[in-house]
Amino acid sequence: MTSFTATAFIKKLADLTPFSGNQAKNQNMHFALAVSGGADSLSLLVLAAAAKKKTPHWRFTVLTVNHGLRAAAVKETRHVAKLAKAAGLASQILTYKGTIPDKDIQAAARDIRYGLMSDWCVKHKADYLVTAHHLEDQAETFLLRLARGSGLDGLSAMQSVGNRNGVTLLRPFLDVPRARLHKTVAKAGLEAISDPSNMNRRFARVRMREKMDLLAEEGLTAPRLAETAGRLLQARKALEHVADTVMQSAVRVDDYDIAHLDHAALRDQPEEILRRILNRILTPYGGYPPRAESVQRILDEVFLTSRYPQKGATQGGKTVNGFIIRYRRDGVLVFREASGLPAALTIKAGQSLIWDDSHIVRVAKKSGLKGILDIKPLGSEGLKSLRHQFEDDLPKNLPAAALHALPSVWLTYRKKSHLVAVKAVLSHPDVQFEDKFWL
Repeated sequence: MTSFTATAFIKKLADLTPFSGNQAKNQNMHFALAVSGGADSLSLLVLAAAAKKKTPHWRFTVLTVNHGLRAAAVKETRHVAKLAKAAGLASQILTYKGTIPDKDIQAAARDIRYGLMSDWCVKHKADYLVTAHHLEDQAETFLLRLARGSGLDGLSAMQSVGNRNGVTLLRPFLDVPRARLHKTVAKAGLEAISDPSNMNRRFARVRMREKMDLLAEEGLTAPRLAETAGRLLQARKALEHVADTVMQSAVRVDDYDIAHLDHAALRDQPEEILRRILNRILTPYGGYPPRAESVQRILDEVFLTSRYPQKGATQGGKTVNGFIIRYRRDGVLVFREASGLPAALTIKAGQSLIWDDSHIVRVAKKSGLKGILDIKPLGSEGLKSLRHQFEDDLPKNLPAAALHALPSVWLTYRKKSHLVAVKAVLSHPDVQFEDKFWL
């Protein structure tokens, strides 16, 4: 099996961007590379070092993460940084200082890793985060999810282009065997770090990996499993396309970040399409979808009943996955729950910050606002202040709880705070709110 070449790597990356061929090579693009030091991810370092000579417009930065799980991680991340420097690549060690959960350690470590890398990418304006997931990863993931009883979405193949915490994620090696990446690293003369967790049978992925040869004897090879996952992905995309089309006419998001679901336009849709629409609406940007049983209850109460609205439905609602749902006679309202939003975030003049992974808030560089500026939910006190000052200009017939969740900017000066701006409600020349990209 031959090693992977820089030319092939460049083509893989170019094909995953909005550009193509030489056009992609001539674009100024910043690729952040997720490198743990294992043989899989070291292939990214090796190939980027070679590709950089052929693509002067491309910038590569190696990101390596210390989760705090093992004492050896300090030495390992420094080793990766040293290899990057020797290869002529910039690098950054990202260290997690929080608490690691006792259960589901691998999943927790994965979330920490992506969280740190995504934050770095946003802060340093990296266009893409690149990982070294390969063909066997695709097959193992399919089997693990099959063992857990996953449905169509869970069994669908990982995609080469995705999104993680608001950052575009590229997986260029999903059709490349692990052995080919390892040969690439060996040919470069690099020695990979051996993570003991990759041999620990307490982890389901390790146990599944041990069974791959046995499964291959029955025809369940990594390429065959990946091919099956790919077919399921095509079916999933078809359903997503139908859901997208239905949403265009049946779901509207207003200026106050409230999604309006038209019951008349939705009630005759297949249950699977309704479920996908609700999942999308009830998933925070870059976050996790709601529990299946929560979505099923909404379907049963609102869309799968012969009589709508049910008795008392117009006066109630529920909270699901950080969203408040209100039933109305003509449909459903969905908006963020203020109590589940992040704590206040300080912003300085000239800064642009992302709030709740879904709003971009900017403050002018030459701002006349003197003091400490904080972004936070409007809340009940903020709404009271608005009503006291602008009663006639406030939107009518909207749930107060929806207004509580709107992002707002507050100025603290000489220990006194006052409201400066609120998205869609109160403007200020030095503060700008960009449209929410939830949904």
